[in-house]
Amino acid sequence: KIEKVCKAAYGLCCWVRAMEVYDRVAKVVGPKKEALKQAEAQLEVVMSALRIKQSELKAVLDKLAALDADLAEKTARKESLEVEVELCKIKLDRCDVGSFLQLAK
Repeated sequence: KIEKVCKAAYGLCCWVRAMEVYDRVAKVVGPKKEALKQAEAQLEVVMSALRIKQSELKAVLDKLAALDADLAEKTARKESLEVEVELCKIKLDRCDVGSFLQLAK
């Protein structure tokens, strides 16, 4: 009805209504924005702690990988030495230990 009477009053009325809607929305959104800022700050604290723990985990995993490689190397060396010991036993059994003792005299 107002639009038919006065265009300026209609424009002013629309502006007032828009401001009233904006005020209602701002009252609802404002606390949510503040809660979001707090949540993001808390998230950043937790994420920085997570990054620290991830770097510590990476260091532990790297050390574990090095230890696994060392274990594999030592196990292979042990097996090699065991084979060598067996070969030496076989060679000693084949030898006549008594003949060596007589030669040494």
